[in-house]
This record gives sequence, C-alpha cells and structure tokens, in this order.
Amino acid sequence: MEQETKRARREEHGQNKFRGALWGSNSELKLQREERDQSRVDSLILKDELKVCLRSKRSLSQRLCETETNMLAIASKYQEELNLATAHEHNVADEYA
Repeated sequence: MEQETKRARREEHGQNKFRGALWGSNSELKLQREERDQSRVDSLILKDELKVCLRSKRSLSQRLCETETNMLAIASKYQEELNLATAHEHNVADEYA
C-alpha cells in the first residue's frame, strides 16, 4: 500500500512537472505570437507613415517647381522692365544731348 502511494505520488509529481513544462512552452509561444503580431502592426503603421511622407514629398516637389516657375517669370518681367527703363533713359539722354 505504501509503495503504491509513493508510486502514485511520483506519477503525480511527474505529471505536474510535465504540465509545468507544457504551460511554460505555451506561455512562450503566446509571447512570441504577441510580439510577432505587434511587429506586424508596427510594420503596417510605418508603411502608412511612409506613404504619407512620399505624398507630402511629391506635393512639396510640385510646389517648389511651381514656385521656381513663378520666380523665373517675375525675374523675366523685371528684366523686361529694366530693359525698357534703360532704353527710355538712353532716349531721354539722347534728346537732351
């Protein structure tokens, strides 16, 4: 009877150790799954932010191009007016000479 009790206790102890090992393994798998899921979420967030940055970059590039075009038009107009003023100055100087 005593041997059976000891054997039963050893068996129970072995089963508890096995359950503990399984529980530890299961916990580790859950943790790995959670980390992987969080990595996927982080990756998706970064992809969305990258898309927004690329759109913003394109928009800024387009605005810069438009601004450059406008500045060149203003400089060209200023050059024309300067040429007209210079020509007028020469005409007036010629009239008084």
